[in-house]
Amino acid sequence: MKTHRVLVWMVPLGCAAWLGACGVEQPAPQCTVGRGDHAVRYTLKTGTGTCSLKTAEIVGAQVFREPGSGVPPSLVLKPKPLADNAGNDANPTHSVTSLGDFTTEYPGEDGVCAVPGMSEARQTVNLEGGTTVEVSYRWSGLRIQGQAAIPGTQWTAELTYSEGDCTATYEAVGVFPAILCVRQETGPDGKPVTVRDPRVCEQPRPGLSIDPAFPVTCDDSTNLCVLDGQPPVLKP
Repeated sequence: MKTHRVLVWMVPLGCAAWLGACGVEQPAPQCTVGRGDHAVRYTLKTGTGTCSLKTAEIVGAQVFREPGSGVPPSLVLKPKPLADNAGNDANPTHSVTSLGDFTTEYPGEDGVCAVPGMSEARQTVNLEGGTTVEVSYRWSGLRIQGQAAIPGTQWTAELTYSEGDCTATYEAVGVFPAILCVRQETGPDGKPVTVRDPRVCEQPRPGLSIDPAFPVTCDDSTNLCVLDGQPPVLKP
């Protein structure tokens, strides 16, 4: 894998809501991914026990590119559960990020940018009583949408997740950016309270918002706005 690169943050500005401005005459964008947090929806394929309970979570993503080199970029993924516990890893040699290479610099004829495999992200988590548990993420078969209308903001992959003695595999579907379907309001005691509100997923907001042309839904267990459908998907 390529390890020495100039870091270039790629911020895709989706134009799915304005497809009239994204005509076929426009050149295909380079393979990239939304810079920052993605909301990833999981569908269990195999596994039982603790490892089989994932429904959705935040995964950070970024691209490394050598400008002007013509060399396909590299992708880094960082699951939030590992990132949040990075300072407590009992084994400091572990990496909480996964690294993999795109196969091409530009999307293929199907508009997809592929990352066939990635390195393992692993963490030794300290538990109460002085025991530890090994947690790992292994991503494979990433297919990142690279069309002008969906530049790195929808993707699929397979995740093999291990925790202690159990292992589960999932179909992962990511959307950028990660948004929580909650809002703040004032409670009866005058204090702020957080209220679940699925409408937030489709509301414009300062800074980053999910493309209004993307169909999204509010995940019941995590309150994350996740993609409703299989990439590439736009509202009718």
